[in-house]
Amino acid sequence: MTDTSVGALIKSAYPAQYYATKGENALSTLMDVWSGKTITGQAVDLLSIPAVSSLVALSAAQWALASVPSVTGQSNIFVTGSALTYPDRYYCDKNSPCAVYDMWGFSSAPTSPALADLYPITADAYADRQQNPRQQYYDTTTGKLADYVPPVVVVPLADRAAAEVSGWIQSQINYAAAMGETFSDKMKAYVKAVQAIASGADMTSTALPDRPTDIMG
Repeated sequence: MTDTSVGALIKSAYPAQYYATKGENALSTLMDVWSGKTITGQAVDLLSIPAVSSLVALSAAQWALASVPSVTGQSNIFVTGSALTYPDRYYCDKNSPCAVYDMWGFSSAPTSPALADLYPITADAYADRQQNPRQQYYDTTTGKLADYVPPVVVVPLADRAAAEVSGWIQSQINYAAAMGETFSDKMKAYVKAVQAIASGADMTSTALPDRPTDIMG
């Protein structure tokens, strides 16, 4: 026997359960049509609900996302045509480290970042980032945010040697000249070794020699 109850008829006419009316560029009233309530808990007059063709259907996941309070105090679900501009609400960009966004938390329709430049993240991941600010990136293997560790920058040995010549060694030269001193044999050997690395004459060393303890002769 066909179920002709009011509930069955509503489900047949509005099969997605969750719908929203559409304003100029954003959703207006969000409704759980099957329960006859708006997302704020107000009763919906089922006889006055617009035809399903004029509504925007929402998934259960989007309905749940719409129930999460906005950190910014703004709450607008923007649409492009009849589709949600940012259907997953919470996103991060593709940079490392990345920024995170609540794309439903703007007062006016955002023009950037574009959806194609974002990865969707969970509401929990967004909330965790707000409560525990830190550098993260989107791990495409796991589909989750992960803590970002900056890569170690390796300064070439020749550059380090050049910096040693223009820095510490030059300061010792200036001191020796001011005090009428001369370098010790160990200091002279050190200067020659570092200069050879800096100039490229020494291509075999893998580290700078230790600074001598006896600098002046």
